[in-house]
Amino acid sequence: MVNNSLKVGIIGVICCGLGLGGCRPEKTKPTPTPTVAPLELKLELDNLSFEQVDKQGKPLWRVRAAKGVYSPNRKRAKVTNLSGDFYQDGKIAFHLTAKTGEVEQEGEKIFLRGDVTTYSIKNNLVLVGQEVEWQPKTDLLTVSDRVQANHPSLQANADRCQYFSRKEQLELNGKITSFTREPRLAMQTEHLTWLVKSQKIIGDRPVQVQRYQGEQIIARATANSSISLLDRKIIDLRGNVRFNNVNPPVQVDGEAFSWSIDRQIVTTDRPLKIVHSTEQVTLTGGGGEVNLAASTATLATNAQGFATRNQAKLRADKLVWEMTSQQLIGTGNVVYQQTNPQIKFTGSRGIGKLQDQSVVISSDQRGQVRTEV
Repeated sequence: MVNNSLKVGIIGVICCGLGLGGCRPEKTKPTPTPTVAPLELKLELDNLSFEQVDKQGKPLWRVRAAKGVYSPNRKRAKVTNLSGDFYQDGKIAFHLTAKTGEVEQEGEKIFLRGDVTTYSIKNNLVLVGQEVEWQPKTDLLTVSDRVQANHPSLQANADRCQYFSRKEQLELNGKITSFTREPRLAMQTEHLTWLVKSQKIIGDRPVQVQRYQGEQIIARATANSSISLLDRKIIDLRGNVRFNNVNPPVQVDGEAFSWSIDRQIVTTDRPLKIVHSTEQVTLTGGGGEVNLAASTATLATNAQGFATRNQAKLRADKLVWEMTSQQLIGTGNVVYQQTNPQIKFTGSRGIGKLQDQSVVISSDQRGQVRTEV
């Protein structure tokens, strides 16, 4: 520690008693003993430094400041132009900086308060917060109060985070909003586990996701939990999943979806329901795929299309829906029904628009179309 200027401030408060006289003399009261406040030693230092080593003599941290006001008894200093390093196994794990702040040492822990920025050497992860605690024994960096986590693949804001440096695992807690640049996404939830090295984010709480094109939201999704694969640009959504797309205006509901953000494709092997709000058409199936870029949906296993306006219905082993033209193509065990007039066709293939009741049913060479009126 280098100390270029030293000033010792002693704070004392002396209370004095005053006597008052009247017409008749009174006995003089004894003067009370002055009360002196406890001495508080403060040192104003230039080039203040904090260093700590372990039992083997390896550094745990080295923190420097251009200037500081130091309280030796409390091992605390208010500093300006803070910079330094946190160590792991004798090697630098984090760089840190702050314009102003407060440093406190407690055994093999160090606390920093202020607008502190920490930079991970391993993976370009930058953590910013108002309170930082480094515990070298457990390789744990805790950042609290207006936390920002920045990485080339993701940015996130949170109330608090814990970063386990050996595992390169970041736990985000509180009110979380995260962003990706390309494709541009925003996600809101209350807890995320970010495996930085493998570019995987696990969310075990209800989540909302928005997909942007420029400044406009083009798709939204909600679910009970999520797994994001940043390198593959895929989000797996689980539990009460609802997906809303703007163009075409469709809503997709189910229990488990895999959303390829880049390709704009939603797939599932679980039951799903698709609703076109404008055309009032609903499709259901045991699994399927919605290709938003091509405006098509493919459903399999007990697939069914239903038009609300006229109660027309088409069932098949497989349905392909072209959302732009609203043409529906069914193959395998096709059944078409309508109520006005009441009629039923069965065959191996069906094609047409349910809204217009203009569906053509055909059959292969081994069978024939059956009609029930």
